[in-house]
Amino acid sequence: MRYIFTFIITLLLLPAACMVCYAQQHSVSGRVVDETGAPLVGATVALEATNFQATTQSDGTFQLVKIPPATYRLVISYQGRVNYSQSVDISGGDVQLDEIRLQPGQVALGEVVVSTQRRTQTSIEVPVTVSTLSGETLSRLNMRQMDEMSTFIPGMQVQLQSPNNPGYVIRGITSDDGDSRTQPRISIFQDGISISRSRASVVELFDIERVEVAKGPQGTLFGRGAQIGALHIIQHKAQDRFGAEVYGGYGAYNHRFVNGYINTPITAGKLANRLAFSYEGRDGFISNLSGGRLNGKEVIALRNSTRLWGGSNTTADLILNYQYDNYPGTSFKSRRFAPAGGDTDPTTSADLEQGEDLYIKRHVGGATLLVDHRLGNAWRLSSLSGFRAFDSNESFDADGTPAQLLWVSERAKGTQYSQELRLTYENNSRFSGFIGAGYFYENSSQQVPLRVDERALYPAYIAPILSAQLSGQLGQLGTSLGLPDAQVQALTQQVQQLFHTEPVIANGQPQLVENLPNLQPLALGLISQLVPGGLPLGITWQQLLQSGMLPPALPEELIALVTLLDGSPINRLHTESYTNYGRNQAVELFADGTFDLTDQLKLTAGLRGTYEAQRGGYRADAASPPSVFGMIANNGSPNLLNPVSNGTIYASKNYYSYVGRLALNYLFARNNVYASVSRGRRPGVISILPAETTYLKPEVVWSYEAGVKGLVANGKLGYELSAYYYDWYNFQTLSLQQVPGSIAPMLLADDAGKAHSFGIETGLRYFFTPTVNVFGNYAYIDGKFNDTDENGNPQEYAGNRFRLTPEHSFAIGLDADIPVNGRSSIYLRPSYAYQSGIYFEDSNREDLHQAGYGLANFTAGYRFLVNNIRYDIGAYGKNVFDTRYLIDAGNTGDTIGFPTYIGGSRSVIGAQVRITF
Repeated sequence: MRYIFTFIITLLLLPAACMVCYAQQHSVSGRVVDETGAPLVGATVALEATNFQATTQSDGTFQLVKIPPATYRLVISYQGRVNYSQSVDISGGDVQLDEIRLQPGQVALGEVVVSTQRRTQTSIEVPVTVSTLSGETLSRLNMRQMDEMSTFIPGMQVQLQSPNNPGYVIRGITSDDGDSRTQPRISIFQDGISISRSRASVVELFDIERVEVAKGPQGTLFGRGAQIGALHIIQHKAQDRFGAEVYGGYGAYNHRFVNGYINTPITAGKLANRLAFSYEGRDGFISNLSGGRLNGKEVIALRNSTRLWGGSNTTADLILNYQYDNYPGTSFKSRRFAPAGGDTDPTTSADLEQGEDLYIKRHVGGATLLVDHRLGNAWRLSSLSGFRAFDSNESFDADGTPAQLLWVSERAKGTQYSQELRLTYENNSRFSGFIGAGYFYENSSQQVPLRVDERALYPAYIAPILSAQLSGQLGQLGTSLGLPDAQVQALTQQVQQLFHTEPVIANGQPQLVENLPNLQPLALGLISQLVPGGLPLGITWQQLLQSGMLPPALPEELIALVTLLDGSPINRLHTESYTNYGRNQAVELFADGTFDLTDQLKLTAGLRGTYEAQRGGYRADAASPPSVFGMIANNGSPNLLNPVSNGTIYASKNYYSYVGRLALNYLFARNNVYASVSRGRRPGVISILPAETTYLKPEVVWSYEAGVKGLVANGKLGYELSAYYYDWYNFQTLSLQQVPGSIAPMLLADDAGKAHSFGIETGLRYFFTPTVNVFGNYAYIDGKFNDTDENGNPQEYAGNRFRLTPEHSFAIGLDADIPVNGRSSIYLRPSYAYQSGIYFEDSNREDLHQAGYGLANFTAGYRFLVNNIRYDIGAYGKNVFDTRYLIDAGNTGDTIGFPTYIGGSRSVIGAQVRITF
């Protein structure tokens, strides 16, 4: 009893004792900047001969807390800068240092600070392959779009058909499906918040702090959507100093852009605000003979970031983002039929009949609240709250011809909310890591209205279907009745002649068929041969139906078909629509940490468990009036392409899952050798249709990777080299599938079985001088489907390469900033990126293939400083040699045998000006 009493008294007195101890401890805080006053993020701040260490935050501030009273030596280091040190006496209380400026060192090659492992490290230290681009690099190379950025990240491609139709590819794996019922393989994050839903993921790159691309399964770090990688965009936050910039230019195709920011302290040391903006517009590269131009751009984006310092240990950032895209239509051009006076080249004039009624209009907005609270010198609690909503509306000509075969719209909209709490432990002890929990909710839909001129659809697609259907029925009937083969063949030839049509486009003009063929004379002639004595002269089909003289052997389907095909007018306009729905909820628990086995050898392990509830929905109402062709060729359906659902139908499924990683790395002299094994997972797919609901199994990948990266040659040469092997199970792909209720195949999620991928990536950057460097990267990817699945059965895509995946790709460039005097310089930044040939579909069809090509870009100009205001006057060029290439092929038109092709951006050269305060 005495021991229990002593224990209780000790517990009661412990907080008071701690308060006495803390009362005798103090803190050191300050701010680290470069020679211009800009904050240096990730500088190391330490007290010599102690375990007290910190890194500077995004505004350059740092704080060391709970330090016993004494005199210490404070040391600040940052790669490429001269180390700073001073004596600090905290015997008298907390110490607030003046602003500390670090001067440039001999070389300017800095280790990029990243937060990939959810704590502040340099890119060299993390035991995964992570490519980074600083905001300064994006600006220097004049990159404002995600596809432009991706060329400088080995193993990554971004296919930006439009802001409504992006495709992200990391190491051969594509994430581009707009269906609300499917989940991404590649996570797109903005300040720690997922923005991965396809139709809401494209953002303009302006006022960016840095971009990080972590490759390989990253579910432990970034959640269930990062099956094969994650792209993380970190935006600039408000800083406790005044600053502003405006940056604009004008070039070919009426290309114009302006962006900038203004950063304003509101209450010194407590509250600041940063407003950033971006506008870019460009006329379309493709002239549309039916009106307007295609493949243009117009977008405005706004961001407001407010930072609150809640004392020395707490920061809170409220970030509001909004983007409005108002693009002209996309040129989905056919290679089968040329426009009048033109050709079938996808990069030249098109004739899409809806003219200026083709467009993309997209609203995307979101709010993010980031709260970071230091619990001590080693512990930190972080909260990440995110809300996002999007509404996207696109109208496009899916067949790529002047005829209205498929005029399609897409209305995609959705909302999502996420909340994550994370507790991080980080100091000089042998362990650093984090634990946390998260919740994710998403509700989205995709509506696809379709408008068809059946007078054009008939010669293009319907006539061959009906001809084959009726020829087969009559052939079977004639054979069953014992008619001679010659007579049966003559009947089928008559049918084929009735359904023979001219091409739907001739000399660039639609060739419309106004009336259905009349089968009744053919049917009456056949029946007359089957009725003893023949039919009465002059009898009509309607009279025959009422007479009771029909031979009993005639199939009911044949009678109905003849009745419908009586030469009546074909519908001018048929409309129908379908909508898919997706609702996803997930609860996640995760932990990840690094244990120092020795000072140089480190072991990292992580695990994330997820419970997810998925619900998919489908709705397609019956068209009114119905399509005659649907009634004939679609088993009586009033619709052509969308199976009728009789209301909204839903299906649900819940999953428990896990992903994890294990990595070992060895650090030596700013170099890192690492190896890892990890498990990635893509959630299953609920493919719901009226006839059948298919539950695709979750896609699983095992990853094995090794690499080395670091700095050599006295820090002048930075390098990275990695090799990986991926093994997939239940590989999910998209394929054209024939389903009941549709006359054409539908593009649906499909299980392609087993697949594998082997790859090598490397990157180099060498500094000749502090202001002149060359850089380059190379990636090799051999991603293919296995010959057999896990059960040993042959696979449909056996040996095929993954879609949108070049076998070889590389990029090279020069970044030269040559001083003229102490306050001005001339700069030149040319670059060239190449990728080998790619297939646009996993089927590897040769007609859906792009041969290898390269693109050259540059920026050049003159920079000077006057009264602490920096001016930049220069020129820029994109695709300067006007290389012709495709960014997509196949698309919706392929479902009716009209694949379409989208040409890439043409050459744009212009002038630009930047002013920085």
